[in-house]
Amino acid sequence: MILCRASHLPPCPAHRRKDTPLTSETTDAERELLLTPADIRRAAAEGVLPGGDAERLIDWGYEQRFNRTLLPDPPKEPAPETRKGLNAVTVAYYFGAMLMISACAWFLGDKWEELGSPGVCGTVLVYMLVAVGLGRFLRSRGYVVGGGLLITVAVGLVPLLTYAIEDMLGLWPAARPGAYGEFYPRVHASWIVMELATMAAALVALRFVPFGFLTAPLAYSFWFFSMDVAEWVFGQELSRNQRCWTSVLVGALTVLVGYGLQRSYRRPDVPRTEDFAFWCYLFGLLAFWCGLTFMDSGSEVGRILYALVNVGLIATGVRLRRAVFIVFGVLGVHVYLGHLAYEVFKDSVLFPFALALLGLSVILVTVFAQHYLRKSFEAGARP
Repeated sequence: MILCRASHLPPCPAHRRKDTPLTSETTDAERELLLTPADIRRAAAEGVLPGGDAERLIDWGYEQRFNRTLLPDPPKEPAPETRKGLNAVTVAYYFGAMLMISACAWFLGDKWEELGSPGVCGTVLVYMLVAVGLGRFLRSRGYVVGGGLLITVAVGLVPLLTYAIEDMLGLWPAARPGAYGEFYPRVHASWIVMELATMAAALVALRFVPFGFLTAPLAYSFWFFSMDVAEWVFGQELSRNQRCWTSVLVGALTVLVGYGLQRSYRRPDVPRTEDFAFWCYLFGLLAFWCGLTFMDSGSEVGRILYALVNVGLIATGVRLRRAVFIVFGVLGVHVYLGHLAYEVFKDSVLFPFALALLGLSVILVTVFAQHYLRKSFEAGARP
């Protein structure tokens, strides 16, 4: 008797034994379905498939079986690159990328007098072309992370290239901002062209290279841009609270962009590739949390609202399953508790004990809640 084998197919739920649980982990035997020609003809008689198709399927099965064309699929070649995650390969990758950015952006920025604007511009162009070309080559060979990081390095050098071009032409949106080394620590209206160029380069790179880390220069450039454009619009140096509010608003907007990316790439019709939302969340929360923390609240009510916002960040992190929200939320709660300990209740002996009891109660309530939910789930699962 000749058997036609359909392998690597999930078992049909209607034909499983009732005492066999339907799980995603099935054995090799369960993934094989053996059908005889009589089975196929009976299926045709019951209307499962047309009779002509049944005979053609039987003929195909005999042909595959006896002419030895029913061969197993060739084994897949192992990926040339170690899988993503925290391991020695990824640490070495990112360390090397940071060294490249530092060597070019910081070192060349300090050597401006020796090289001049044309020399820096030419050197940066060579760096960028080498990084992009080698990055695309490595990605084509299966080294996705290594190649993506090299392309990100090229995008990270766009501010320096733009600064060199502006310096050669003498064109600035406002007054000359000073040395390139002031780009990161100092807010200035003349940086906006550099930030716009970096965001544009990151978007173009993302269009052709879907690599999650490319959203990092996009996110931090948007943060810097918000500060610099606010100063450019107002025509004067911003006060501390104005900078904080700008940072809070831009951070919230960046987090919303990250949430949109997370929702888009979790749709069933969109294949899961890179985690584009992470860097938007990271830099958005950094801007939001720093602006909120360094803002002068002016009253205890404002500080209580600050603590509640941080508790909300923790709840959001649990809801979205994003640890970065929890980290910033916990930091904010600790900042508020430090304010209570060192300012509000600094003369109270009982405050440390009350705070310890509060922490213990949170732990115990969490334990009891998990116990209750597990019992409720088990009760609901019983027939």
